[in-house]
Amino acid sequence: MSPDGPAPAQPPDLAPQDVVLRFLESTGRPSEARLYLDLFRARPREQFASIAIDANVMSGAADAVVQDLRFLAALDLYPTVVLGIFQPADAATNARALARQLGAEGVTVEALSAAENGLPARVVACAAAGRVPIVVFEPASGEQPGDRLARLGVLLRELQTRKLLFLHRPGGLRQGGVLVPLVNLTTDVPALAASKEISRKEALILEGARRLCEEAAPLPFTVAITSPLNVLRELFTVKGAGTLLRRGASVVRHEGWDGVDRVRLRALLASSFGRAPRDAFFDRTPARVYLEEDYRGCAILVDTPLGAYLTKFAVSPEAQGEGIARDLWEAFAADAPVVFWRARRTNPISEWYMKLCDGLLRVPGWTVYWKGLATEAIPRAIEWAVRQPVDIPRDGE
Repeated sequence: MSPDGPAPAQPPDLAPQDVVLRFLESTGRPSEARLYLDLFRARPREQFASIAIDANVMSGAADAVVQDLRFLAALDLYPTVVLGIFQPADAATNARALARQLGAEGVTVEALSAAENGLPARVVACAAAGRVPIVVFEPASGEQPGDRLARLGVLLRELQTRKLLFLHRPGGLRQGGVLVPLVNLTTDVPALAASKEISRKEALILEGARRLCEEAAPLPFTVAITSPLNVLRELFTVKGAGTLLRRGASVVRHEGWDGVDRVRLRALLASSFGRAPRDAFFDRTPARVYLEEDYRGCAILVDTPLGAYLTKFAVSPEAQGEGIARDLWEAFAADAPVVFWRARRTNPISEWYMKLCDGLLRVPGWTVYWKGLATEAIPRAIEWAVRQPVDIPRDGE
């Protein structure tokens, strides 16, 4: 079970929405919670998320599930709840119990058979009316979990749902007793599936997630495995609280500005940093630009006598938490074994930079990082980084 514990109970003098927002803001970055809430609300209700609930979760942590769904309904969010992927014999019973408990909390639900005709339209109608749709996969002769996952994939593609959560009592996947926060389904699955620490059910989820993400293209789609106690953290924070399973991003390398849509790149930088870059930034031609194919992330490098200088590294707010940053880093690191860069002391990914770098030095206003630099080159690299112009100024700069 997670050491974080369940979401706090609702104080009698606060509306449910206020309770949820306070809880989300307590996770460390209030802006993240509000960003995700705004993104979720801006899309059709049926695209928000789907939550597949394991029978073991319903038998041992149903109260946490009810609280999660009650809080989400208070935020006007109605995920598609799925029962019976792995234990269809219990699905109908669990659906009735869940409907009864949610009804007692004032949340309206509608149970739908996964086998009925017109299911996507029924789900859309439920969410539009402010009801939680509960899709029940009942036993079918010869059908295996992989078959039910495939049927679920068809439904989610029809709905254009962006995220599927598997509620799993142990939480995310673990290796060596340590949580695996991110799995690239393009490269990481064989080694994980062969691990003795992965259960049969987890292996089925891995393979199912790989197929679901491949078939969802070009729609951005991710799968997460998390504890029923951490649903809100998984949904509303960049870091999440389980294991995120996603297809590796397609990163395109450009030489200088060749082939780069500078209008889209400017928009990406402005959304990531909260301010647009100065025009002079685009007057200087970099050595290489690495772009996620849909302009949701970029890494821009300049060649120096000391090694590559990472002048900009950005991921759009709506794509943060999807692992695009790791894909960008791996793409340029393959070409640049020696790299250094600077970031403001308040940069929200400073902790991630610290894990990547070989060393760092804090100077007034900045932190300078390096990787692969020879010891004797470090002072010159720091001096070079500090002298670079401010391309994305803050107020007063």
